[in-house]
Amino acid sequence: MTFRLPEERVPETKPWRDREFLRWAYYERGLSSRTIAYELGVSKSRVTVHAERLGILRPWRHEDTLRRLYVEEGLSADEIAARDGFDCSPTTIRKYLTRYGMIEEDVGYGRLDRIG
Repeated sequence: MTFRLPEERVPETKPWRDREFLRWAYYERGLSSRTIAYELGVSKSRVTVHAERLGILRPWRHEDTLRRLYVEEGLSADEIAARDGFDCSPTTIRKYLTRYGMIEEDVGYGRLDRIG
């Protein structure tokens, strides 16, 4: 029995892996990973890891989300970083675009010892 999560909204199996449920719990209910985990009877890390993998927390780490925004929608790193829920810098976006092979390495960011 949960107190902050209505039973009808909680998926029957592995709710911590359900993208729509987690998005709802984080953004519409405003619950933290700790609270969601407590309500589901699992560890906080289980909720956090899956929320990150699904692009709910730290969406700039989610390759599919970046690919959709950068490649399919044609948004720049600045435009992506400015979106609601991203809360990161354009430099962070460029770092992950490079990591996922969507752009060539940009020496305009990163460690100073790597800049020629």
